[in-house]
Amino acid sequence: MSTMVKRVVVGVDGSPGSVAALRHGAQEAARHHALLCPVHAWAPPGGEAADAVHPAPADVRAHWERDADATLTRACQEAFGTTGNGARMLPRTVRAPAGMALVACAARDTDVLVVGDGGHGSLHRLLHGSVSRYCLRHAHCPVLLVHSADDAA
Repeated sequence: MSTMVKRVVVGVDGSPGSVAALRHGAQEAARHHALLCPVHAWAPPGGEAADAVHPAPADVRAHWERDADATLTRACQEAFGTTGNGARMLPRTVRAPAGMALVACAARDTDVLVVGDGGHGSLHRLLHGSVSRYCLRHAHCPVLLVHSADDAA
């Protein structure tokens, strides 16, 4: 991998696989003296199409945004504890489908994208697709796929 890495973008959904990816991403960021960018993508319950047909009230949308922020915060705390990992970090939540959001956030040649293996069953992948597969197909930067410790057992 090139020493020109400036940002390590990590997909975070709160699963064990994404926490493992976050820890691995932090190691990559430290190795390259790069910015660590944990990203949690989210969509309204029922999806964007349902929200377009029946828009949620502003207070409900604010609740969804707070919930997304809390998911990202909990994952970072699980990965690094309450004191952080000491790396330069820029966490962000994005309202978009996960694969598309991660590929867009890791759009630079100097980025590395780190994603967990998902840990969902085949039915979930059939219905929702695989975020890691989407990223591997569409990203224009190196993509690292990290398996959770649960898979190794």
